[in-house]
Amino acid sequence: MAVDAQRPTARAATTSRPRPKREREEEVLVWPDLVFIEFIAAVLFTITFLILSVMINAPLLNRANPDVTPNPSKAPWYFLNLQELLLHMDKAWAGVLLPTIALGFFASIPYIDRSRGGQGVWFGTKYSVRLAVVAAVYTVFVLGLLVAFDAGEDSRFEYATRWVPSCDNAAEHAGLPCLKDQEGAAHTGFITMKDISKRLQFSIPFPKIFGTSAGDIEEGSGDEVLTKDGWLDWPEDVDKIPVPFNNFSCCYGSLHLWEGMNLNLASIMAEQVLPLLTIAFFTILILYALFRIGWLRTKRDVFIVMFTAVVTIYFALSLVGSFFRGEAQALIWPWEVKVDEG
Repeated sequence: MAVDAQRPTARAATTSRPRPKREREEEVLVWPDLVFIEFIAAVLFTITFLILSVMINAPLLNRANPDVTPNPSKAPWYFLNLQELLLHMDKAWAGVLLPTIALGFFASIPYIDRSRGGQGVWFGTKYSVRLAVVAAVYTVFVLGLLVAFDAGEDSRFEYATRWVPSCDNAAEHAGLPCLKDQEGAAHTGFITMKDISKRLQFSIPFPKIFGTSAGDIEEGSGDEVLTKDGWLDWPEDVDKIPVPFNNFSCCYGSLHLWEGMNLNLASIMAEQVLPLLTIAFFTILILYALFRIGWLRTKRDVFIVMFTAVVTIYFALSLVGSFFRGEAQALIWPWEVKVDEG
């Protein structure tokens, strides 16, 4: 009898315990939790788009004419950032390599940052909000300065480099760095980064290569060497450096691996090396500054800063290409953009 009296008590104690909640019950259903929200968003977007279409008169142009190229000729909005990059650096880096590196960086984040803490949480680290804000503001500021510097004539940034003297066109060797101006034109500073390969001139003493001299080489023979007169003149002596084996003679005649290919070191410096070094410098600068402040503590913090910077660059360059580029891709104010309504 004593045992039977205890059975109901044990059963009651067992049934009073809460059943552990399964993960399945924490999920939400596609309908109505997801589809209903998407439907409301689609309706609001359609109504907003209709109101804007009625109130704002979009300037429609004439029928497309394949014989007339519009000026400016702009890419679709999702490629405007790449078109903007093409104005500032080499086309291979701007159109292919940098976008590929950015996409590869996005894809590599989950494999490098393997921490499970704060997964799926917006701003999951202690300083993530301020890191994102600082990175966005810093990126817009630096990007604006670089774009303005590379459009020095339109933004008046060339005034900051007018201290670089004008070259004496009559001199055989420029000597100290100087900028070559057009004949009869007023002296200007660096207008674009490409002036490093076109207008910048300087000369430094350099030993003759292979002991040759200017009189030993037939002009136009293709056998010119880097410094035929004991001076290294920028950019004349570095704008046509033959690639090794570009006309290699073999037992079966002339084997052309890359016939007549030459390297323009001046253009490589202006359009590839310096822009890439600029990107690397400002990236390392912001990361180091945030690390010294104490906000940058984990890999996720680093990725938050870099991800925010890349996304900000994407939209900032798109805005510049949309609203600040006019005829011949000149940098202008948005209210100066003219649209030919036909």
